[in-house]
Amino acid sequence: MPPPIRFHLNFVGDVMLGRLIDQLLPTHVYCPEEAELIAYFVAGNAALKNYNFKSPWGNTLPLFHAADLNLINLETSITTNPKPWPDKVFNYRMHPANIQCLKEAHINYASLANNHTLDFSEEGLLDTVRKLKDAGIPFAGAGESREEALQPAVLGLKDGEDAYTVHVYSASDHPEDWSAVPKFHLIDYLPSTRNRLKQLLTTPAVKPDLKVFSVHWGPNYAWMPAQEIQSLAHFLIDECGVDMIHGHSSHHIQGVEVYKGRLIIYGCGDFVDDYAVNAKFRNDLSAIWRVEVQKSEGAEGRRLRVRRLEVFPSRIKRFQANLLDKADTDHEWVKRRFGMLCEGFGTEVHKELGDQGQIVVDVDNGD
Repeated sequence: MPPPIRFHLNFVGDVMLGRLIDQLLPTHVYCPEEAELIAYFVAGNAALKNYNFKSPWGNTLPLFHAADLNLINLETSITTNPKPWPDKVFNYRMHPANIQCLKEAHINYASLANNHTLDFSEEGLLDTVRKLKDAGIPFAGAGESREEALQPAVLGLKDGEDAYTVHVYSASDHPEDWSAVPKFHLIDYLPSTRNRLKQLLTTPAVKPDLKVFSVHWGPNYAWMPAQEIQSLAHFLIDECGVDMIHGHSSHHIQGVEVYKGRLIIYGCGDFVDDYAVNAKFRNDLSAIWRVEVQKSEGAEGRRLRVRRLEVFPSRIKRFQANLLDKADTDHEWVKRRFGMLCEGFGTEVHKELGDQGQIVVDVDNGD
């Protein structure tokens, strides 16, 4: 009997390639304050003079290149538009030329429903959407129209002549100010929003083999998601047929829940950025969340089911993400913290690490 057909999908949290990371790249949006600050960092670390399109990914590129799909939350606008969203503390943008960074990591999907894609106004959002289209990178959560903002990205997987479809929806619960922009998919936790989401996620004529909901929810720092977040996650699975939830917004890792054989990642953490480090929450420690999906023959016909989650701990340092060796004390910190957070959901984490130092959680063994 041949082995079951399996695919590997990599999910990461916030990929912030704007501000100081943008300034490090040869072509960037000039900002005097940012230029002065990055000059200070370069003076203290000569290696930053050679920063290039591959640099943000550090030693993680082989893991990205080996995956069947790579999905991120793109935490910046892609624009040279100079008009910032008013009265916002942080406004991020990257030069359109630097979209090459995403190509170097073979990124297949970018979530745009987050609190930074409108940082340089609606014009900047439209630039972002169009640049991703030009680059051939699917996205969801924003668009050139309301309809496009609500529709899923349609991704493909192939095994020989067999083709499978993955639908990825995207939404954000903040900031409220952006509710005035119909081209951005903002949600709340009211019954009316649940009704709208159910209609959106259950009415497509062509049903996907895997349905993913990518969502920017909750505050920057909170170990456990609020009850309204967990309740919405369960609703998306129970009533909307979602197979997996890709949660982000918390700057640090959160636990995962295995709910009725489906996977909920509540918070992937920051993957690469230029942020200051919070000593308590360790927002410099994150992971590549590799999800193994397997072909499943069931009453619903051919589809894919999530079988396993493998968490590869990583660390952001000098504007770069790098996988952690299992002997690194920070690797142990991630393993211990992740295990404690998963306990809160009754999720069992393997005691032994995988052969590449990854933390393993079984999701659905098909029993």
